[in-house]
Amino acid sequence: MRTKYVVLLIVTLLIGGTQGFAQKAKADRLFAAFNYSKAIPYYEKLASKNNRHAAYAMQRLGDCHRLAGNFEESARWYSNATVIDTTNADLFFNYAQSLRSIGKYEEAAEQFLRYAVLKPGDPRGELFARYSREVNKWTEPEFEYELINAEAINTSYADFSPVYAKDGVIFTSDRMARTGEKRYGWTGAYYLDLFYSQLKKEEGKEYSEPGAPSLYSAGLSQAYHDGPATFSSDFKTVYFTRVTRKIGEIDSTRYYTNKLKIYSSKYLEENKWSDPEPFFLNSDSYSVGHPALTVDGKTLYFVSDMPGGQGGTDIYKVNKTDEGWGPAENLGSNINTFGNEMFPYIHKDKVLYFSSDGHPGLGSLDVFMSSIDGSNYGKPENMKAPVNSPADDFGIVINDNDREGMISSNRPGGKGDDDIYLITIKERLPDSVLISGLVKDRESLEVLRNSTVFAWNLQADEIVILKTDDKGYYEIWAKRGSSFVMKGMKNGFSPDCLHLAIDPKAKETTAENRDLLLGKYKVDQIFRLENIYYDFDKWNIRADASVELDKVVAFLNENPDIIVELGSHTDSRGSFKYNERLSERRAQSAVEYIVLNGISNKRITAKGYGEYQLVNRCSDGVKCSDEEHQDNRRTEVKITGVIESEDAKVEQPLDVYKKGQKLGISDFKDDFFNICTDSQKPL
Repeated sequence: MRTKYVVLLIVTLLIGGTQGFAQKAKADRLFAAFNYSKAIPYYEKLASKNNRHAAYAMQRLGDCHRLAGNFEESARWYSNATVIDTTNADLFFNYAQSLRSIGKYEEAAEQFLRYAVLKPGDPRGELFARYSREVNKWTEPEFEYELINAEAINTSYADFSPVYAKDGVIFTSDRMARTGEKRYGWTGAYYLDLFYSQLKKEEGKEYSEPGAPSLYSAGLSQAYHDGPATFSSDFKTVYFTRVTRKIGEIDSTRYYTNKLKIYSSKYLEENKWSDPEPFFLNSDSYSVGHPALTVDGKTLYFVSDMPGGQGGTDIYKVNKTDEGWGPAENLGSNINTFGNEMFPYIHKDKVLYFSSDGHPGLGSLDVFMSSIDGSNYGKPENMKAPVNSPADDFGIVINDNDREGMISSNRPGGKGDDDIYLITIKERLPDSVLISGLVKDRESLEVLRNSTVFAWNLQADEIVILKTDDKGYYEIWAKRGSSFVMKGMKNGFSPDCLHLAIDPKAKETTAENRDLLLGKYKVDQIFRLENIYYDFDKWNIRADASVELDKVVAFLNENPDIIVELGSHTDSRGSFKYNERLSERRAQSAVEYIVLNGISNKRITAKGYGEYQLVNRCSDGVKCSDEEHQDNRRTEVKITGVIESEDAKVEQPLDVYKKGQKLGISDFKDDFFNICTDSQKPL
């Protein structure tokens, strides 16, 4: 996808006013005016001469071809330039990006690392090098997709961002819309307009195909750029991106930067629309574009480079109120990165699709999906190949039948520039197995709804968050040969784990687990802490004891409504009074450690029991072994109650995990899965 659609800064050269550039070379004047195709011949002449300007001209040639989407040529010229200029960090970064865009990932990684050396303060160098070397993660999709070039609507120009209409598709294109139309200097193409094509499904085909397109609406078409667009579910309202030419306004460089803006219009009759009205967030200081409306019409997503964002361009949303649209809300760092996020699309108000060059992927722009749960967004998931490619992939839309869709891409093999591709979504790949199971109460065996299951894929080193439904059921698709550790949790219950390995040669398409059985915590329930040792006649917390006490801290953090007592017990050796004082000091020392680690002192009390609650026969005067005496020297945690005051938390800790969210093992504490080993028991 050409940079004119990637960045949200459409810059236009005004007619006349060249006096300030008389001393600049012809090539630089054309480059500054974004006339890249015209600048190329001049830079080629300059690059062919063996002088001090050769490396500069080669880099400019790389820039021209990259900004025009010709990544093969840009990589060639950047490569030539790096032989001469070995200290220009930006040169190596752009070279690496071009290599990545044509699928030369190993070479791209090398150039990103060279950039990292030259610019150690920029994390993109090492990060993009890692993305390039981990590219295999995004080449194997979960579903079976087929992409077909929608030849009837594609041209040698840019055709992109389709949206489904009632019986057809509306898309954006820079082909000629009317006779005598002027061309856009950046690309040599015409200005963007909205076009319409009727969809038809022929007998025997699994997908609908578009027919010959025509200009969608003369009323929504002006002399400059119009599109992409989004429509209300009843097609009575349209929101679309527009760039208007401002004659007579120039900045200090004698260029005027025209920003993308959103306009809306109401349907009148016979494909006539009301005069477009500007969106309230439009600005001459930043761009606002790429609108996407939810089915219920209550939320509008858009893209902007307004101040305060995460990176280049971010995705925002506004919610409709009785008074109109509310304030702009940035979707946050889970969605937005230091790069560019753009072309949002909301499917059935449940899934956000968007394109990004900041999240890990196959190339320039990749399409990602994120599940929507209220105001929360799941970790973006790369759509993988063949939906994504090393080139730019963006502007996706999914049909209501969930079996077909469309996407825009400038991948090789198209008719030219950006093309629209039909997507057929078939069954899940045959090497996938459905893993399912139930979460139950350990005592009553009643199913536990809204439990959380952490599915740790040991091969991918990825943890998928699962939630049980009203029947206590959860499921996840996985590849044959995968190994999982499943940890089931619910607030107020002790966790349970199971291990599962899927036979790589198994013919079954489903794998059922044993039930995950969670034990409900009860008042007066006692848990014994193992390996709590003190030096003779001492009560300070040793390093080996702190490991066990950290489990108490984690337990209380995971169950914020529970109140406990920490009790310390001694053996019978020594006097009653001595043992009582010693155990009291040890219990108090343990409680102080736990409070220092963030637990409220209202939730834990210390109790020294001395030798009054022996667990065996080893009372005074009875001869016992050291091992028998050790059984009596113990530390226990007893649940004494539940907080019922204002201090009780409304949101439980597990509520932060959302269904479908994907996390890395580094997102959890080191001991999170320790309970899942045979040597660990739940607190």
